[in-house]
Amino acid sequence: MTNERYFTQDQFIAQFNAEILQAAEVWKRLQENGFSEYALAVFDFTFVSDEREKLEALAQLFTSGYDFVMSEVTQHGDTWKVQGVSNEFPVDGDNLLCWAIDILVKGFERDCRLDGYGTFAGAANDEFPDMAAGKLEHYFNLALSAYRQQNYSASAIHFNTAIRIYDVNPNSWYSRAIVKDSLYLVMQARADYDQAIALAPAFTEAYINRAVNKYEAGEYDAATADFNKVLELDPDNAMVYYNRGNTKFNAGDREGACADWKRSQELGGEYAAERLAEYCNS
Repeated sequence: MTNERYFTQDQFIAQFNAEILQAAEVWKRLQENGFSEYALAVFDFTFVSDEREKLEALAQLFTSGYDFVMSEVTQHGDTWKVQGVSNEFPVDGDNLLCWAIDILVKGFERDCRLDGYGTFAGAANDEFPDMAAGKLEHYFNLALSAYRQQNYSASAIHFNTAIRIYDVNPNSWYSRAIVKDSLYLVMQARADYDQAIALAPAFTEAYINRAVNKYEAGEYDAATADFNKVLELDPDNAMVYYNRGNTKFNAGDREGACADWKRSQELGGEYAAERLAEYCNS
């Protein structure tokens, strides 16, 4: 196997953005064809790469961890191809997006490119998941299990079902946000953190994760505001002082950063010592 990538990072980023738009377009067409929101459906898909072994590894992942049905890997000129059929899942715009991005990311991790997907679903799809109130814990636990297995699309879908059953549980919104962050769906994750916080204004973990989400997007002032809120709720949190210090430093506030790192260390955050030594002792 060669060391040079077939599916480069730049190509992945471009396709990632395109797949967000594509998922919205596929969902729109499904609705136009009479598909009922949250009906169960399956999707077929194709991946390509330059080496059989890469696609075989991807097929093994999808077979064992996702319950997809995969074809044999076949050669087509200088490239190799594998096709698959997803397991049945309830489809809406959010679930379809998470499913498409998840398989795209899993392919990229194994140097395989998603070459398209589709479905024959339409008005005839008339089966739905059981969303009785008593199923809430069932779906929440399924979501947690799928997340631990890094099957992020299944996790997001199960959390979405839990939300549809009972949409005022902040933990469901918070947990789905974590999954979306794992799928690099930054703004979609933030919207879920927003909802979790709206439902539970003292939800410190949601503020922390939303702050990190904003920090990684380069929105340092907004991230600092969330860290500030956490420290109002939990004034002795050494890690939050440390992270707020990092945020202030990146925003150009070295003095404020040093004050936060010092406070972090005073509260037991020995990990702040390196930052203090490097940036604050001169």
